[in-house]
Amino acid sequence: MGFEETVEFIDKAVLPYVDVLSIGLSEYIGAKKQMKEYELKPSDSIHVAKIESYGLQALATEDEDFDRVGIKRIWVKT
Repeated sequence: MGFEETVEFIDKAVLPYVDVLSIGLSEYIGAKKQMKEYELKPSDSIHVAKIESYGLQALATEDEDFDRVGIKRIWVKT
C-alpha cells in the first residue's frame, strides 16, 4: 500500500472511529523508558507510553515490534 492509499485508508476507515490523543511530558518520559527497556523505535515507544498512560488494552497495528511489549495488536484487513 502506497502513501496515498494509506492516508485514504486512515481518513476513511480509522479516523471516524478513534480519538486522537495528545502527547505530553509524561508520555515523553515513558517513551524514553520504553526505548531502553524494549529497544523500540522512538515513534513506537511514544505509542506504548500513551497506551500505558490511558490504560488502553490494544493497538490497531500490523507492527510486530509491539509484541515485545505485550500489547494486544488488532488489525482489520481491507
